[in-house]
This record gives sequence, structure tokens and C-alpha cells, in this order.
Amino acid sequence: MDSPEKGWFSLLEMFPGAGFLIGLGTLSGLLFYLTSANSGAMVMSNFSSSIPKPSQDGAKWLRVFWAVLTAVLTIAMLVAGGVTTMEYATLIFALPVTVIAWLVMASFSKALRMERAEREGRVLRRHSAAAHGGHAPERTWRQRLERMRSYPSTKQVAQFVERTVQPALADVVREFGKQGYPATLDLVPNEQTGIPGHALVVTIPGHRDFHYQVQAVEAPVPTFGGRMSRQTDVYHRVEVFTQTGSEGYDLMGLSPQQVIDDVLDRYEAHLGFLTYSTQHDYASVLTPSIVTATGAISVLEPAEPPADAVKDTADSGPKA
Repeated sequence: MDSPEKGWFSLLEMFPGAGFLIGLGTLSGLLFYLTSANSGAMVMSNFSSSIPKPSQDGAKWLRVFWAVLTAVLTIAMLVAGGVTTMEYATLIFALPVTVIAWLVMASFSKALRMERAEREGRVLRRHSAAAHGGHAPERTWRQRLERMRSYPSTKQVAQFVERTVQPALADVVREFGKQGYPATLDLVPNEQTGIPGHALVVTIPGHRDFHYQVQAVEAPVPTFGGRMSRQTDVYHRVEVFTQTGSEGYDLMGLSPQQVIDDVLDRYEAHLGFLTYSTQHDYASVLTPSIVTATGAISVLEPAEPPADAVKDTADSGPKA
């Protein structure tokens, strides 16, 4: 009762071959502890370092540091007060993790609500959605066949972004400006690939701005091969990013007109997202709100596009 940590060994002493059983039990306990300590050290090293690729882990020296620190703290608590002290300390250390878990759940709930509003917004705009939730631009059958076994190099992707994507986005920004929409096109450095991205932002006063960012990302080359040299096992995709992350499709090989069409499709879907979100009780999560003089919170109505733009959208109908 005075030393609970000795209870396990006292039990083993009652069996034949107590020395062997105690040694085996000690070894098993060390293996369980080392496995948990290694996992915890890896997680803490990942959290305390900047990792360029999701498939990588933190530096090994940082993992060793956290493992040693955990071991020292454990030994110190055992020496100071035994198992009881370590149990209390574990509860105290777990409190910040509980707060973080609640924040993660709140963030996840916000993301789910945003995805729901975006999905409903696409339905309102009568857009067909891909199975993964994104809306990829239409390709001709020749373009689809070209992309099936093509894994472009860094140079090819850089040329495509410079010669096709950038001019197309610049044309869209100029046209937005002519029609009275405040829009900007910024260069986004990318240290991982060395290929700068381009971010198109249309400001919608009082609402979530429209973001359309094109960024080159690395992807593994399938094991069944491709056209490029097998000197590397990765290639680059030209993906579209919005405020909720990557849309999951590749722009590589499209024409400037197809890129422009994709921007307009995304913009229409964003307007549908704003329309849906302001019609539901998500003001504190999805859309900005204003506080009136009486202290009441009111949701801003979505910005309406020009009448001619609405007419063009209505006349065009849903795309196949």
C-alpha cells in the first residue's frame, strides 16, 4: 500500500521462476514505454519544427531531444513522489491538450459548415460537381488523353504557368476592373518547387473575398511509368487553391480560355456560397456581421453582380 509500484513485482514473486518472470515483465514494460515515448517524441518533434512536405517527419535530433526530456521528467516525478505524483502531473499536463482538442473540433466544425455552404451554393448555381467535391474544368478528349500518361517536369510546368496561366488571370483581372469589381493579381513565391504561384483576389465589401490561387505542387509519379525520365520519382501539378484549400484538379495542358472559364465557374460558385450562407444561421462562422447602434447583430446581404452579368449567367444555363 505504501509503494504501489512494487505491487506487480510482489505478485510475480509468488509464482515459480520469479526471477525470470520479473525480468520478462520489466522488459515488456520497457518496450511498452519506449514505444509510447517514441511515438510521443515524433509527434512533438513534428509540432515543434517546420516540415516542408507532409510525408516527412521532424528532425531526428529533435525527436531524441524530446525523448530524453520526457524520460528526465518521468524519472524526476518518480523520485519526487512516486506513481501518485506522476498521475497528478499527467492530469495537469493533459489540460492544455484538452483545450487544443476543443479548438481543433471548433475549427473542424467551421470547415464542415463552409463545405456545406459551398456545396449548396454550387447547387444553387446549377453547376455539376465532381465526386471529390471539386468542379474540374472541361477538357477535350485529346487533352484528356494527353494528360493520362504525361508527367511534366519543373521546366514545363514553369513555362505553362508563365505563358498560359498568368496571362489568362491577368485578362480576368483587367475585365473585372472594367466592370467595377476591385480585383488584384499577386505573385506568390514557392520555395519548395521554385515555381511562383499566382493569387487572384476579388474584394467583396462586407463579405468573404473571392480567392483563386494557382500553385505548383509535387506529386509522386505512378509506378507504371510515364513519358518523363525516371531520374526522378515526382512531377508537378498545377492545382487550384481557394480559401478552403486545394480543389484537387490539375490545370496543366489547358488553354487560356479554359483557365478563364474555370475562374468564372469558381466565382459563380463563390457567389452561390455567399447567397446560401447569408440565408442560414451561420453568421458568426461563415460571413462577417455588423453590430448596429442598438447592439443587434445583422448579417450583410450578398453583393449582387451587375444586371448584365446576371442575364449572361441565366442565358448560358448549366454546362454539361
